[in-house]
Parts: sequence; C-alpha cells; structure tokens
Amino acid sequence: MGHLAWADAFVITADSISMLSEACSTGKPVYVIGTEHCKWKFSAFHKTLRERGIVRPFTGLEDISNSWSYPPLNDAIEVATRVREVIAEGGWTVGL
Repeated sequence: MGHLAWADAFVITADSISMLSEACSTGKPVYVIGTEHCKWKFSAFHKTLRERGIVRPFTGLEDISNSWSYPPLNDAIEVATRVREVIAEGGWTVGL
C-alpha cells in the first residue's frame, strides 16, 4: 500500500473492486466512475461505501482539492474476531 500513501485523493473505475478496496483503506477521498453500470453485488458494494461516506461519484465537475476523510476500512480485525468465534464454537482455541 506504500504507493497509495502518496496520493491526496483517488479516482477509480467501478469495476476495479480490489483497487477501490485498497484506496478505501487509506481514509483519503475516493471518487468512483461508472457505478451506474454495476449489477448485483458490485452495486450493493458501491451503495454501502457511498452510504458510509467513504466514496463519492466522479462526474468531472468535482473540486478534488476539497478533501474529506472517514475511518479507513480495516476489515481484518472484524474477520479475525469472527474466525476466532467460529473456532471457539467448534470447541477449539486459538492462542494470541
């Protein structure tokens, strides 16, 4: 993620879910192009990011120098917690 740290903001196409996810982990402004063409789970993914204030649509009329921030996405902690819960439900333990 080192190269992303140099950016002030991102403009990403809606079909690039992995790049979008990486950019959203920075807490920096993320603009998305083409969400109107997304279907099903991609559409739901973009809607969730918009509702959480993480991304905004890119129309070409934005002043990208106007910045905003949000808590960076970091689902690793949530996932690790859930994995530990599932393992514990199975009677296993995981050491730290």
